[in-house]
Formats: sequence, C-alpha cells, structure tokens
Amino acid sequence: MTQHHIISKKACFIFFLGILAINLCVAQGVTNNTRYELESGIYISTSGQNPFLLRSNQYGIIPLESQFLTLRGATHKEYDSTKNEQNKQKRFSYGYGLSTVVNVSKAANQIILPEAYLKMRYGAFEFYGGRRKEIVGLVDTTLTSGSYIWSGNALPIPKLQISIPNYISIIGKGLISIKGAYAHGWFGSSDSTKKFFLHQKYLYGRIGKPNWRLKFYIGFNHQVQWGGKPHKPYIESQTGKLITNYGNDFSTYLNVVSGVSLNKIGDGASKDGIPINEAWNRSGNHLGSIDIATEISFNKFDLLLYRQSIYDDGSLFYLNNITDGLFGFSLRRKKAKKGLVKVGFEYLNTISQGGSQYYDIPPQLRGNDNYFNNSIYSWLYKNNAIGTPYILPINSVKRNIIDDNIMLKNKSQAYFINNRTSVITAAVDFILTNKYFTTRISKTVNLGTYAVPIQFNQFSILQSINYSYKEYIVKSQISYDSNGIFNSTLGLSIILLKNF
Repeated sequence: MTQHHIISKKACFIFFLGILAINLCVAQGVTNNTRYELESGIYISTSGQNPFLLRSNQYGIIPLESQFLTLRGATHKEYDSTKNEQNKQKRFSYGYGLSTVVNVSKAANQIILPEAYLKMRYGAFEFYGGRRKEIVGLVDTTLTSGSYIWSGNALPIPKLQISIPNYISIIGKGLISIKGAYAHGWFGSSDSTKKFFLHQKYLYGRIGKPNWRLKFYIGFNHQVQWGGKPHKPYIESQTGKLITNYGNDFSTYLNVVSGVSLNKIGDGASKDGIPINEAWNRSGNHLGSIDIATEISFNKFDLLLYRQSIYDDGSLFYLNNITDGLFGFSLRRKKAKKGLVKVGFEYLNTISQGGSQYYDIPPQLRGNDNYFNNSIYSWLYKNNAIGTPYILPINSVKRNIIDDNIMLKNKSQAYFINNRTSVITAAVDFILTNKYFTTRISKTVNLGTYAVPIQFNQFSILQSINYSYKEYIVKSQISYDSNGIFNSTLGLSIILLKNF
C-alpha cells in the first residue's frame, strides 16, 4: 500500500468514516483492554511549510506542506494483564493496533496508515507483524531529539519481528538482564531501487536489579538495507557487467546477518551481477549504533545518562569517528503532579565521520562515512529520514540552497544533503492544573556533506500545551524556524482529541 494518494475530499471523508466504523465495532466487541481515540485538527503556517519541530519525529504523518486539515482514528488492544490464582499473568495473550490519518489540503490529499499490526505474547517473547511505532536505542523516549538510528521520524516500515521486549533476568534474579529483537522488513520502492529489504536486530543488557538505585545499560543495534534491483538494468562502469539485481538469495542474506566483508578485489570485485561497491565491501547498507547508559534513582528524581556511538563504514572500529554520536541526559521528578516534571538535554555531533578521506588510504585511516547516504540505498522511508531528523534529505531544505549549488541540482530526491551537523537540544515538561506544557529548543550548525559542503545555522523552537477536560484533550502547538537551512516560518496546529 502506498503512502500518498491524490483523492477527492469527499473520498477522504467516506474512507475515514469507514475506518472509524470498523474501529468502533472492533473496540466495542472485545475486552476492556481495547481503547480507541478520534482526532481532528488544523495546521497552518506563514510560509506554507510546517516548521521543523512541528513535523519531526511524528512517524511521517505530518507533511512538509502546511495549510491542511487532519482527521485521525485509532484502535489498540493491549495484552491481558489479569493474573491467575498464583498471582501470575497468562503466558499467552494477543493485541493489535490500527490507526488511520487523513490529511486534506489544496495541494494533495493523503491517506496514511501509521500503524496496522497484530502482536502475540508467549511468556517473555513477543511476535508481531505489520507497521508499528517504535524507537530503537538507549535514549529518553519522550524528550529526545531523536534516537540516532530509529527515531520515529518516518512512517513505520512493515516487518515481521520476534523479540524480548522487556528486560528478563539471566543471572542473579535480575542482577543481569537482557532484551532484544530480530526482524525482517520490506521497504518497497525508492528513487533508485525497488523491492529491497530490511534486516534489523538489537540486543541490550542491564546490570542492576530493578529496585536498585544505580543501573547500567549497554547494547547495540544493527540495520541493513539489502537486496532489490534497479528500476532499470545498467552497465557498471568499473567492470562492464550488466547489473540486474543486488543479491536477493539466501547466501546474501547470511552475509547481511553476519555483516561479513566480501573483500573481493580486482577481477573478482564484481560477481554474479552484484555491484562492485558491495563486492569490495559488504552486501547491503549496514548502519547502527553502540549504546551505553546509566540510570540513577535519587529520593526525589531519576537521572538518565546515555551515549550512542555511530557506526556506518568501519570508522568506529578504529575510533576514527569516536567524537560523533548522541549524548544526552534527562531528569524526572518522582510523582510530580504539578510544576516541573522532566528536563532533557542532548548533544548530537556527526561532523567527523572519520575524516574527509576514503579511497587510497589504509583501512585504519578510512573516513568520509557519509552517514545515511549510500551508492545504492538511502536511510530514508517515504521521504523522511528513519533515524535522527537532523540529518536532512534534500527535499526538506529551502529551495535556493539547491538552486545555488550546481552539485546539488543533479542529486536524487533520496540524497541526504546535510549529514555533517552539530545539534544542541533542550526540552522541558511542566504541569499547571489541567494543562501540560512541553517546550523544545534546538540550535544547529549544518555543514552539508564532505562532497557538497554548505554552512547554515538554524534555530527552532516549539511550545505545546495539552488541555484536558473530561475525556477530551485540546492539543495546541506553536513553532518557529529562523532563516537558516529552512525558510523562516511560524506555524500553528490545534488538535481536538477524544478517548473512548
């Protein structure tokens, strides 16, 4: 199913009512673990584009263009939480999620399914299939600027996943615990390839029992875009071979999972029609992060410190890009019912990338990792970065940056124009009676890429207020972008939400 469809406003309305009717019938026919919600709202701005913080990390449901109406409906059934006579939960349970978004504007109308999944639990294990909202990495999930590799910025990718979603003890009754996941996903088509796949896995460990004041976390995640074929077969300039696919067989999958280097040099660099770039390196586009964190519980607040180190092209192994990564901390007041609730701060740096050189140097000095870009794939889904939103695709920056640079005019729409950036972000949650305030601020230095350098500073701010009255919530947001890598703009959204 595609994300975007040009349809009439009447068709949008009929489709939304149909989905809503299904949601209501399903919700009323199952257990009290089912909940559903309805939303309607409007987005407007001074420039015709939504400000950066208003649209980022929203799972792809907020388009770049502003001046539109939105209608949303969702149903979620959670696992059965009741306990048996031995005070234990049932080993087997199931749940599902379905959400629909209809955006109506003069430019184009959209029907989006950000979630459509079925999940099953057996003991500590969970299996799910479909689209589902997720964040991958050790990070404060509510105030983060975006986990480096999987931030919730793009529409969820359809996948099948088996996981241990919550930490389970393996040593010492909770002294050492682990969680993890293994998944296979489908990207569909992009500007350069079609029908390529996602391989994803992660494993995280915790040292310290749940009730301890001090706990340590460490782990990694590994993502690979692989397989697929060009929209049109082409002859590779280095070898003269016709390229019709990028390796879709089981042996390629094993290379993808293991991350083994193919290391084929010279005449063996291109084999069986596989591009020379993969033959010299690895099958597919491998990327991820290695994460560490510390959680400290004080009498009145909890402190979380975390660091995500980036790997993309081998530089981290030699510590060439060790200065790159995401560092953050958050302070959360315990049992806060009014006043300050939580404060978060993050610093993201992606400027080094192991240095500017790549070819004709020893591997231990290799750099120019060119984060999220690849000669075949891009870490992009439905025009949005899958990872941190501060690494920017070409379609998201102001137009004159492209028009003024001859090297950018011929770039694909899947090209990330800005992956060398330094970002400082701060966020605060605050409660006042029945109003919940969140303030977000970001200051960035954007240097483009090593191949196409640019330099733009950027300041962005967002203020949101959630006002609760009985079962209704009014969510209002106002956001501003300075004139930098984005056009100067002031944007506003007002959403009315009802839970059932």
